Amino acid sequence: MTSFAQSPSRSPPFRAHSEAASRADSIALMVVERLCETIELENQAVARRGTVDHHACSLRKSQGLLELERLASSLVGSGPSPALRSALAELNKALDHNQRMLRVQLSAAQAVSDIVARAIRESQSDGTYSERSWRGRDE
Repeated sequence: MTSFAQSPSRSPPFRAHSEAASRADSIALMVVERLCETIELENQAVARRGTVDHHACSLRKSQGLLELERLASSLVGSGPSPALRSALAELNKALDHNQRMLRVQLSAAQAVSDIVARAIRESQSDGTYSERSWRGRDE
């Protein structure tokens, strides 16, 4: 006859679930820390106005997001721990700051690009259809 009684060597199912959630929580903390590091390094490079490998930064951020998405299902039952909630709040702040810095950098690059494009157009023009050439003759 088969006994369905739980053997003493096995942990109860709720404990196994709790351990799995705890493991997922600690892995998520590591992922969040790695994401924060990546974002901080990118922010420092942008602030120094040095060369930034945006492609590599984007890949690392995407990889971290993918890892967090995969871990999310493990955290559904128990929810994130207070430590993970705090780390996610810090990540959110870092991402907001990163977004502002990248927006400023992109805006500056667009302004420089517009100036260069205008200079090229003006240098290639002989002035025939230019507004300045007509004003210059009348004055």
